Amino acid sequence: MKIRSLFTAAVLLTVMNLYGCGGGGGGSSTAHPEGSVTISGVAAMGPISGGDVKVYAVKDGKVDTSTVLGTGTTAADGSYTITLGSAPTGPVVVEVTGGTYTDEASGTSGVNNKMKLRAAVSSASDGAKIAVTTLTHLACSQVEGIGNFSAVEIDDANLQVGRFFEVSDIIGSLPFDPTLPAPAGVNNDQRKHSAALAVISFLMNNRKGSLSLEDAMVTVHADLENELKNNGGFSLTTINDINTAISSYADSGKNKGGLLIRPVAFTGGVLQVSTKGTLPAGTLINGIDFSVTLPAGVTVKTDPMTGEALSGVVAPVSLASANSQVSVKFDKVTSVLHVVLINVQPGFAIGEFAHVEFLGFPVSGAAFDLKVNRIDGGSGISSGPLTGISLTSNFAGL
Repeated sequence: MKIRSLFTAAVLLTVMNLYGCGGGGGGSSTAHPEGSVTISGVAAMGPISGGDVKVYAVKDGKVDTSTVLGTGTTAADGSYTITLGSAPTGPVVVEVTGGTYTDEASGTSGVNNKMKLRAAVSSASDGAKIAVTTLTHLACSQVEGIGNFSAVEIDDANLQVGRFFEVSDIIGSLPFDPTLPAPAGVNNDQRKHSAALAVISFLMNNRKGSLSLEDAMVTVHADLENELKNNGGFSLTTINDINTAISSYADSGKNKGGLLIRPVAFTGGVLQVSTKGTLPAGTLINGIDFSVTLPAGVTVKTDPMTGEALSGVVAPVSLASANSQVSVKFDKVTSVLHVVLINVQPGFAIGEFAHVEFLGFPVSGAAFDLKVNRIDGGSGISSGPLTGISLTSNFAGL
């Protein structure tokens, strides 16, 4: 469930400051074959040295790993440059595997990267700068949870994860090692991106227990990924842990070039709505009418003139992401959101089908109350009301 806000090509092309000078990633005018596209960037957790970089196309909303558009290797400073034979016609995903990095919290060097670190972009024009970091990877995970690598979902996830860590552009702001003095010419967005990666390093060290740094990084990434995939945001426990890591980094004396980010506050979130039960054999859901009573402390974005919920407050996702239409009404007096979702074809099965984006945070842990008004389904030859299906939900913060 996303706020629809698109990057323009100009945004990708205006952030031109590549970290350091290694790897040939700077703004030289080296010629390349006519019609080809050269992209460059930085891979970092700290900066990843010797990582393998692959660029994949997106096909039918999925990452097409069967076709590699280009390959490269990261330099000691994490930089890479790759020339693609032709301009991609849609979104692409850049993936970095292997290599080593220096853990910024502990200062341990030569840590093996066991991750498949990814970044998704809605388009990749010649000269584009694409960072591949924990933040871009989390945004990929959020898109993966929605189930559709469309340009809209990719741009929105990149914006949302960036907003959480106060980074305006997680793709174009190429990070550096903030435990060292900042390279000349970096901007504040690069400094914040770098500091956010250091915070993740402190979070990992705070959570690692008896795990090695390599395994702890995989585990922490997986925990954060799963929350974004399953809930569309982070739990209150994770936000508290991130805020502890922010304080640890601020008090460590290790920050030499980053711009400290502020503690994260729960100002809104996403309610993930799913159906529960068993459908008759051969039947799919074609329409669902339900209501959500918002708890105290929570509201949704509305039109100031009509009071109706704005477009995008409720969005079909996952099973219902294709060919769904949604009608939403909000009663401010009763705090009830009335939703009708229609999906005649192809219909959808039991499971997650919609996200509700809300503002505020439930007072004293109050719950969202969901009520099924009617569910209709069909088997291709008949249709009608279904019984025995209920709703369940999870919520997380933005």
